Amino acid sequence: MENGQPVPEPVSVALVCGTQTVQMVQSDLKGHFQFQLASGVSQMNTVISADNDSSMSMNPNDNANNSQGGFVNYGSSDMKLFGCELRIMESGYVPLTKVISEPGSLGMIGVGTLVLQRLANVPGSAISVTSLMVPGNARKEFEKGESAARNRQFKSAAEHLQKAVALYDKYAAAWNSLGTVELALNQPDDAHGAFEKAIAADSHYVPPYVNLADLELRQEHYEGAAQTAKQALEQDPSVEFAEFIEAAADYKLQRFDEAVKCAQNAQQLPHQEIPQIHAVLAQIYVEKHDYPSAAAQMRAYLKEAPKGQFAEKIKTSLGQVENAAAQAGNNAALPAP
Repeated sequence: MENGQPVPEPVSVALVCGTQTVQMVQSDLKGHFQFQLASGVSQMNTVISADNDSSMSMNPNDNANNSQGGFVNYGSSDMKLFGCELRIMESGYVPLTKVISEPGSLGMIGVGTLVLQRLANVPGSAISVTSLMVPGNARKEFEKGESAARNRQFKSAAEHLQKAVALYDKYAAAWNSLGTVELALNQPDDAHGAFEKAIAADSHYVPPYVNLADLELRQEHYEGAAQTAKQALEQDPSVEFAEFIEAAADYKLQRFDEAVKCAQNAQQLPHQEIPQIHAVLAQIYVEKHDYPSAAAQMRAYLKEAPKGQFAEKIKTSLGQVENAAAQAGNNAALPAP
């Protein structure tokens, strides 16, 4: 962070090559992160690592010093990472992009130190101020819980996170993480309560708003989902997933004009990870008998997510919608995609 200290919570880091997000990972609580690419992606194993101080190693949990800072271990002259980018986009912080511009030597490419800077005039943040005031024993339990969750040991993760919030009741990040773990354990009511506790502990902390809105949408509590998504956007209007949730909830409530506005707002923001925006807009345009626009959104979805959740259904409906678009004045009712 801009104060020179490692971030006190995990943040997401993406590796982007061209228009493709190759992989997204989270940093640990010391600021380290690591990409491990499968051989099918790169024809070899690739590790990209960085940390927020001048010493690091290949393993984020290894304390051995390495004065080279962040680096890429690519191991093959065939690896084409030159020109790829590391991207961090977190609520309340200036978007950060680091271009991999060094050819490297001996199978290594340095990526340097990545520094997050706060945005002006944005009250919300992806990092809670409460995380800067956590007692050491609570932080240790949080670290153990995060580590267990990354290893999909959700029961153990829940136990450690419950200890963390018992030691420090205002630990917003721990409450939020506990909510996500309880969802993994199929305990949605407990998750709902944990997200509410996180919001109560820090009203400017964006992640629990988004997680709660998403949960409410999945539970078909559409009015609640729309209102919670609005609260997230009040904290940071650039949270595209909150715009998507509000659009989807408004669609289900048949507030089509509001849904279109939210979805179009989301389209103005980076949304490579949520092509569902196009699916929602396609449904709305079919309802409004605007078949050319519906077909355009269907094609956009299939381009971004050819194997996505709605891909097969959209492929089936696209021909019908295109036929309707080609027939001026055809008002025949068509099924929603």
